[in-house]
Formats: sequence, structure tokens, C-alpha cells
Amino acid sequence: MNKLAIIASGWHYPYKYYQDMASQKIPKNWQVDFFIISHRHPEDENVIKEKDGVRGFAGSSEDSLFLYLDKAMYESPITEKQLTDLGWKYIEKPNTIGDMEVFNQWSEDYDYKEYDMFLVSHDDNLILSDSILIDALENKIELYKPIVGSRYGSNNHQFKTEIVTNDFDWYFLDNGYSEYIPKAFGPRGSLSFYKKEVIDLLPNNRFYFDNIKLTRVGKTDSPPDMRGVNEWNTGGGNFRDFLYKGLPNLGLVDKTRWFSNTRRVSKYCIEGERGFVSNYRADGEKYITDLKNQLEELKWL
Repeated sequence: MNKLAIIASGWHYPYKYYQDMASQKIPKNWQVDFFIISHRHPEDENVIKEKDGVRGFAGSSEDSLFLYLDKAMYESPITEKQLTDLGWKYIEKPNTIGDMEVFNQWSEDYDYKEYDMFLVSHDDNLILSDSILIDALENKIELYKPIVGSRYGSNNHQFKTEIVTNDFDWYFLDNGYSEYIPKAFGPRGSLSFYKKEVIDLLPNNRFYFDNIKLTRVGKTDSPPDMRGVNEWNTGGGNFRDFLYKGLPNLGLVDKTRWFSNTRRVSKYCIEGERGFVSNYRADGEKYITDLKNQLEELKWL
């Protein structure tokens, strides 16, 4: 029996995310364990009041698509008891760094070697499908693979891609990729699968964050703008550089895959930005087009 650990970063607490992840179809011969690494309690007053604005939205998708999607995530608050009733193991840790740091904090209490795969996820994701695990682990779908020899760009962070089918020869599977962004290969870490083999290769079997000094230990409010935790984005760059150097000849780049060739959007998940789908300013008009096209394809609109 193979084992998958789903490790969610507990901060925004949309009921829909935790319910939809707990309701995923389970692949044959896999055991799935659900963990929340909580950096603030789901019933903290800041968790509730930060989403009151979108929770009160009374319009339709035609009035405001983004407020409509945000409300879909946050319409119902969730309690710790509801989380545990859904099957999540709730674990509180200091609010040091977000992103892949929650794996490091999880591994303080659990032996990663007992698992074959890890899905590390932010909780401000709008989940669109109950087949994420089936499709990722039973390898019956098309994935996007970087073409190692096509590397280009001002900082050498861009790769052309090819579509591969029925392919399980990957170590790292991320949600979406857009070739045309200068820092394209930098993982967002919002919904990412890691095989045990890539964790084995990490120095000390942990993601590297030692060059990040910003922490928010003891704070339960979200920064008022996008710049409040920008330093934490360095962690994605650290993992990107590891993927370049962790195996000879860009071997880990060759073992990277994506669900889609659109940033933040796949048929499985729309990634939030600092809590909201509506925080799309940094991604521009192409993101809006990609999102609408995906929702229309899935008949959400």
C-alpha cells in the first residue's frame, strides 16, 4: 500500500477547500492522510472578519466574477471540530514562513520516509475537481513537461514545454506554468506533489529557508497588501535553484511536470493570491482570459 500525505497550510480556512480536498477520490492501493499545519486558529477573529466582505457578496458571476469565486470559497467559515470531523489532523506550529515550510514543520512530528508522496498545498485554493489524486497518481492524463534543451530568457528561467501522456516519471508536479513569465520556472507551491525521491535529495531532507529572516510568529492578521510577506517568495526561488542543481544536467528539471500551461489555473484548481482569487493584478489580462476559459470548459459559467 502506497501512502500520500496531504499537508495544508492553515491560514485562510475556506470551508470549501477543506471539504473538497477531503472528498477527493482515492486511487487504488493508496492510503491518504490529511494534515493541517496551522499558523492561526480557524476560529480566530481575524480569520472571520478578513473574509466578511466577500462572504456578504449578493451578486452573480455576471456582476463580478472574482467576488463570486471568492464567495464560493469563503461562504461558510469552518471550525477546528469540523476540520477534524472531515478527517484532517490539526497541528499548530509557529507562523514562521508559509509555502513549503509547512512540510518542514510537519516533518518535525512525522517521519517522511513512511510516505511515498506528498501534496503540499495552500488553503486559499478554489478546488474544481474531485479527481486530483486519481488523475495525478494513476497517470492517465496529459501533463506538461519542460524541454530541458530549450532553456532561454534573460535569467534562464524559461523553458518550452511538450505534452506527455501516461507519464509517471516525475518527481515534482505543480499546478500551472506559463512559459512567457520571466521567472517562469519558479514554483508557486500552491498545489504541488512531491515524490519521496525528491525529498531524499534535499539537503537534510528539508526545504531551504535559512536566507529568509521575516517571520510573523504570534501574529494572526494578514498583511494589508501584497508586499507584506514578499520576502517569503524567496523560498520558491530556493527550490527552483535546487531543481536546477539537485541532479546533473538539469535532471530534476526533466522530472518536473505541470497540470496546465496557464499560470495559477488548471482544470483542478484556481490558486488564490494572498487569500483571494480576485488578487490577480500581478498576473494581468492573460490570467483573466485563462481563468474564464477554464471555467467555461468546466461549465462553471
